[in-house]
Amino acid sequence: MTTRVRNMGLGAIALLGACGMCCAALAADNPNVVVHDAWVRMPAASRTDTAAYMVIENKGTTARTVVSASSKDAAKVELHEMKMVSPGKADAKDGMSNMATGHDGMPGMSQGAEKGKEPGGQMMTMMPVARIGLPAKGRATLAPNGYHVMMFGLKSKLSEGTKVSITFTLDDGSTVPVTASVRRSQ
Repeated sequence: MTTRVRNMGLGAIALLGACGMCCAALAADNPNVVVHDAWVRMPAASRTDTAAYMVIENKGTTARTVVSASSKDAAKVELHEMKMVSPGKADAKDGMSNMATGHDGMPGMSQGAEKGKEPGGQMMTMMPVARIGLPAKGRATLAPNGYHVMMFGLKSKLSEGTKVSITFTLDDGSTVPVTASVRRSQ
């Protein structure tokens, strides 16, 4: 009987070791894609949405694409882009929304479309995007007035220095976890 118990114990140890290797593989979902300099803009006191910025680097030899983002800290997370467009030339045909933005790049901060206008009649608009490309051996910079992550319906009040979790899903199904610090600005 003691031999049987000992063999069961050895079997359990082997099983735990295999589980540990499996979990380690899951933690390193895509070692070629890394994120650095991640930060989240501290929202105004009355706001429940904010933006996150960072550099996403693809160290691999195969191009990848970020296809979605999620966070346990927000009800909804979307990939977005800020860009200049001429009035009437927005991507409405693609079903993308246009929002006039204030000078700080956050949606809904202006008092109307006129504030978002630039010389030449162009306007800065924010639109959701379906993906953000990561070239092989390249990077994508998510920054104010460019690509960024929008977080809607924050689940708790953020304060400076708080950590926020974001998870990116790539076109190959792998995920990249990100921890970003909340701060007032760049």
